[in-house]
Amino acid sequence: MDEDLTHRLAAAVSPSGLTHKGNVVVPATVDAVIEVLRICAETSTPVRACSGGAGVAEPPPAGGIVLNLGKLKAVKVARGGLTLRAEAGATVDVLRHAARRERFEAIGVPEQRDASHIGALVARGELPRRALCGIEAVLPNGDLVSAGGAVLKDVVGYDLATVLLGSMGRLAIVVAVSLRLEPQEARTPVGEPPGAAAGPGVLAGAFDPGSLLRARG
Repeated sequence: MDEDLTHRLAAAVSPSGLTHKGNVVVPATVDAVIEVLRICAETSTPVRACSGGAGVAEPPPAGGIVLNLGKLKAVKVARGGLTLRAEAGATVDVLRHAARRERFEAIGVPEQRDASHIGALVARGELPRRALCGIEAVLPNGDLVSAGGAVLKDVVGYDLATVLLGSMGRLAIVVAVSLRLEPQEARTPVGEPPGAAAGPGVLAGAFDPGSLLRARG
């Protein structure tokens, strides 16, 4: 990797946030993710994102980096809003325990997936749309975009969550989601998740005109 690029990435995430000769970048905050993507956009450096775990083993794209979101793992329950905000690197096990401590269940979160990271589930489309009430993502140029959040209400407008659910990290890097909660005694069935989006290439020109983001492996 170019030495100047390595120095800039190290300044964005600290030297300890670079591994494997600088090809794996591990930001600890959303602000660091924003800075890394801005640098990659300025230098036309391809990016493949992962949320930690097995995804780190995926090789970086040619001339590019792997952006490991494993350190973004904060989880917070908003009791009054019946929602839970989880960063992309948080595991299902951690967010499920956080919800259950408050006597809630997260709607639509798959069973038997405790070790999975919530960011990976969103990227692969393994959550039903109803489970999401908010999403935060960073575009390839480093702009932070968000929709929804900690208040449950229906609004008319662009459905960012639907666009990014199942997009395999090809349109933007999801850094956090807000999930719907329900009381444990009021569990309701949830439909099957949609899986990976069938045609993310249709939207890629608008979200990623420089073709910097690579699909997750």
